[in-house]
Amino acid sequence: MPMKRILVLFTVLFSLATGASLAQDAGISLNLDVKEFHLENGMQFLVVERHTTPQVAARLAIRAGSALEESERTGIAHLLEHMMFKGTKNFGTLDYKKDAELQNRIEAAYQVILSEQRKRQPDRELIKAKRAEMEALRLEVQKIFVPKVFSAQLGKNGAVGVNAFTSRDQTQYTLSIPSDMIEQWFSIASEQLFEPSWREFYVEKSVVQREWAFRYVNDPEGAAWLDLHATAYTAHPYRNPTIGWKSDMERFNTLSAIEFHKKYYKPTNAVAVLVGDITVEEVKRLAGIYFERYPAGIRATEEVTAEPLQQGPRKSIRYLKGARTPLVRIGFHGARMGTDDFYALDAMSMILSHGIGGRFDQNIVNRGLAVQAWASNPDNRYGGMVVLGGSPNEPDALSNQNLSEEKRRQIYLEASEAFEKILLGEIEKLKTEKVTARDLERIKKLNRREFLERMRSNESLAGTLAALEVETGWQYLTSYLEKLEKVTAEDIQRVAWKYIRPDNQTSAYVIPGGDPDQPPEQYSEVRAIGASAAQRIEKPQEMGNHSIYPTPAGWKHPLSFERKPKKIEYPPAETEKIGSVPFFYLPDRELPLIDLTILLKAGSVDVDENRTGLTAMLDAMLLRGGTESYSPQELAAILDEKAIRISVSVGEEASSIHLSVLKSEWETGLHLLKEILTKPRLDPQVLSIVKNQAVTGLQRQGEDAAAVSTREAQIWLFKGHPYGRDPLLGLKTITGITGEDLKTYLRTYFVPSNMVFALSGDIGKEKAVIDLEAFLQNFPDAAVPERNLKEPPESKPVLALIHKPGQVQSQVTLGLRSVPRSHPDFWKISLLTSIYGGSDSILYQRLRDDLGLVYAAYFGQTYKWKTGYLVGYIGSKGDNTADAIEEALTLMQRLHGAVPEEEFKLKQLDTLNSFVFNVDTPAALANTYGQYYLRKEPLDTLEKIQEAYMSASKTEMERLAGQYLLPQKAVVFVVADRTIQVSRDGKVISLKEDLEALSGRLGIPFQEIALR
Repeated sequence: MPMKRILVLFTVLFSLATGASLAQDAGISLNLDVKEFHLENGMQFLVVERHTTPQVAARLAIRAGSALEESERTGIAHLLEHMMFKGTKNFGTLDYKKDAELQNRIEAAYQVILSEQRKRQPDRELIKAKRAEMEALRLEVQKIFVPKVFSAQLGKNGAVGVNAFTSRDQTQYTLSIPSDMIEQWFSIASEQLFEPSWREFYVEKSVVQREWAFRYVNDPEGAAWLDLHATAYTAHPYRNPTIGWKSDMERFNTLSAIEFHKKYYKPTNAVAVLVGDITVEEVKRLAGIYFERYPAGIRATEEVTAEPLQQGPRKSIRYLKGARTPLVRIGFHGARMGTDDFYALDAMSMILSHGIGGRFDQNIVNRGLAVQAWASNPDNRYGGMVVLGGSPNEPDALSNQNLSEEKRRQIYLEASEAFEKILLGEIEKLKTEKVTARDLERIKKLNRREFLERMRSNESLAGTLAALEVETGWQYLTSYLEKLEKVTAEDIQRVAWKYIRPDNQTSAYVIPGGDPDQPPEQYSEVRAIGASAAQRIEKPQEMGNHSIYPTPAGWKHPLSFERKPKKIEYPPAETEKIGSVPFFYLPDRELPLIDLTILLKAGSVDVDENRTGLTAMLDAMLLRGGTESYSPQELAAILDEKAIRISVSVGEEASSIHLSVLKSEWETGLHLLKEILTKPRLDPQVLSIVKNQAVTGLQRQGEDAAAVSTREAQIWLFKGHPYGRDPLLGLKTITGITGEDLKTYLRTYFVPSNMVFALSGDIGKEKAVIDLEAFLQNFPDAAVPERNLKEPPESKPVLALIHKPGQVQSQVTLGLRSVPRSHPDFWKISLLTSIYGGSDSILYQRLRDDLGLVYAAYFGQTYKWKTGYLVGYIGSKGDNTADAIEEALTLMQRLHGAVPEEEFKLKQLDTLNSFVFNVDTPAALANTYGQYYLRKEPLDTLEKIQEAYMSASKTEMERLAGQYLLPQKAVVFVVADRTIQVSRDGKVISLKEDLEALSGRLGIPFQEIALR
């Protein structure tokens, strides 16, 4: 491509070690090479070359979100985002000319409807006739419409994360793709954005109308944000929900969408970011072919209607039926992004809730004063708002079961008001007491660390660059740390006084309002689909270019790309023994970070039943409980000050401790980890709070029907075995667990003879070995008790009903036993279950798409160390429950001798394509090798998995289906209201009676189990 076609090429190479930011961490030098160029039409490209793994993260941002919508058209930017997945003239239809004609006729009919609806006395019969005409035309469109073709074409060629989002400031389209398929993205994404079709517009309009209820009515979090913004803003467009107001959504029409698209979806408003295994030269070449053909357009405005000065407090209270927990949001109009006050407000919010040492956690949550508390100063393009939020404790007064609904609401309201005072009390301290130098340095160090975290993955860096470029310019990424370093204690005090004022305050409460009047609206977006769905999609008979724009030299049709996956070769880790501890090491010099994972064969199966909950307490207490040398508050502070991240996970059969540190804090991190593991304080006051929170969580578990179904199915499936232990035993045992019990468990199982080390990062192997040898000197040299865990006995089949009054949507769990991971059939069974119940599977298509019985259905394989098991989920309306279960088990039976050849081949392709994105960092790979060693699996298991998938055959799938997909052995648990009415053969029966009849047809015993 001639160089004259590129107007600007700007390469920024910055070294943060020379400034005031990361320079403060000795020895850190970081180079991030962001290459920027613009096409002649103004489209901007940002490229970061990273050739570590053969993948590219791509982000395409449009400088227009809901803030740029006109009055009465709120939500059109979000609907437009949905329409970008419907195809173009070149894909998404079998006849683009007929498709365009039908769409024009549909729109003409709707314009008549709109015109009539605006009249004082509309012609109802004419409206009815035009709606019928639209439906008839839609059915004609369906005959030539090819659904999901955009995502399917990308998915079959290995793309993952195919999605999009609309915010107030931008609309962004996302995916990651194998680097050998990057031209596929250029070809299809260019058409997607700049010349979409408008087919299925009114179908998608009904989808986003359902999304309204899903986001803002069914979801208390969404309701809280909606109310806060709608109350805090009176003129500024941020008052409008991104999805739009319902009355505006009802009037959506294609002409409005086209108008918004013509105005904003232009190259001069587009930012493409590519991070990964690609060169800027290749990006320029492909951009010239696929994106430069489109006209420039006019740049979107950087100014919108200003919000008048708020002159008094505002408040919103919503009693939301179906909500379980009260939520509080408190907003204060703040400073615009990039101003000095913005950085000071950022620092203030971080003092309150950044890291584990944030004041809200230390002074509120960890003292048992609230369930959750946080502060935020979100990035915004057109204006700022500081937000405080969280949830109060469950009021003790609600333990009285005889309270009226009105009284319960009042109690929740009083708890929310008291919680608001607690949050504001912490802010008031900032006004009267200057932040200490130590606290200020704590959040600055954490921020420097988070800068590095943003660059760890291609996806994170690409998304950050795209968002920042739209909001304020991508160079903000390079200047932010320097600006934050300049913030002083006086600045924080100043902005606290300036912005955190009663007359600038808006409060929004969402209060539980009792049982819902109707079932929650079900909504889902399925944009990222795989090869199996893609291959079912019919292609147009000819692959010419039907665009209104000229066909550039080198252009390839979006549907012409075909990827042939190859076996991924994983580099082996360097290994040795450090004392008795196996050590797996992989260097990673890209960022000045070090990651150490300690894996242990220790979990809840090693605890007696009368100590149920002990490992959960240990999991929650190790970091929060302090050490002999550091109080809980001091430990939190020093971890934040050094930007050290330590996480503990004590699972059922294995535990892991993860240490992630800046290179300069490696020794400090090891020292603190040693303190935590060998000298835990386990503060009694913190332990009491943790136990109370755990018991409360178990008591509330019965409110979640899906959780109940899963829990009870697992108890039954592994009855009489530690795998089947009832977690509700913790209601009796947790209160009796002591700090000494936790220390005994640590001394017994967290010892070198039970450890595996996995390490990666910016450190040499020799130094790592020396430091870890010294680290191990602090642990007792003890043998671990032998784990005598046997293979669990076979479970008995059952169809169980758990009656949950008012649960009109059934939550169903299906279970079957399988084989251990070490069994040669394990991975091929995983492929089989993917065919049967994975994404775009036989199960999903039949139950949801063909029969409309469910809103969700899946089935897959998972494992315990001693066995594998198959687990599935069905969510359906109560009166469809028996039909959905019966059809699911019938489909399972059919696979015994008839696995569809096409489905098998496509799922095989799906699975192999995914390996480009599996275990794709040195840290993940080192950890994977360590886990294999801990479970006594071959270290080349990743290769064996791929070999198993590659060598699988249809005949094998049918053999395995006959051995393991056995409906007569199924464990089925249903949580629903047993009184739901079901119509059968002209009679009305209860759901319980319907399931009893089903158990007879299936030959599976029926049992009713009490809700717990």
